Amino acid sequence: MTQLTPDRILDEAMALLAANGEAALSMRPLATRLDVTPMALYRYFRDRDALLVALVARVSEGIEVPRRTSAPADHAADHAVEIALTLHELLVTHPWMIRLISTGRLASPAGLEFSEALLGCARDCGLDTQASFVFYRTMFAAILGQATISHAKTQHEGSAISEHALASAPPLVASLAPEWAHLDAAATPTAVFHAIAAQLPQR
Repeated sequence: MTQLTPDRILDEAMALLAANGEAALSMRPLATRLDVTPMALYRYFRDRDALLVALVARVSEGIEVPRRTSAPADHAADHAVEIALTLHELLVTHPWMIRLISTGRLASPAGLEFSEALLGCARDCGLDTQASFVFYRTMFAAILGQATISHAKTQHEGSAISEHALASAPPLVASLAPEWAHLDAAATPTAVFHAIAAQLPQR
C-alpha cells in the first residue's frame, strides 16, 4: 500500500472535487478512495474545514495578484479589472472554490491578497473606508457571479431566452429577446468588470 501523506490526501481530495464538487467532499468517501480508515485522515487534518483550507492554499500557491506598474492613482480602474480577471480565471478553473469564498468562512492568506489589492485601488482613488469597502464588495460579488456564469457556460450551450420563458416575459425583456444572445456574448467578464471599475473617481 502506498504510504499515506498529506500530499497524497490532497491529491485525492482534488480529484474528488474535480469529479463531484465541493459538496461531495467528506472524510469517509475520501478515506475509501485512499483505502484507509477515516481516522487515518484525522492524523493529518483535524476536520473537513482544515482539509479545505489546505486545498485552497494549494490551489493558490501559483497565483500572483497583479501588482501596480504605475503611480497609485494612475490606471487604477484598469488595475482593478486585471485583479478581477485573475481571480475570475482561478474560480472558473476551480469552481468548487466559489461557494467557499462567498461565505468568507475559509478565507486564505492568498485570497485576502485579492481583497487587499481591490481595496487598495479604491483608496488610491481617494475613496474613504466605507466607499472603498463598497467598491471591493461590489467587484467581489461580480467576480463570484461572473465565475459562476462562466463555469455554467462551459457545461451548457446557449444563452437565449427559452420560448417558454418568453411567453410570459415582461415587455422590455421580450423586446430584447431577438438580441439576447448577442448582448449576453458582449457582456464578457472584462466588460462587466470595466463597468464597475469605471465608477472609481479620477484624480
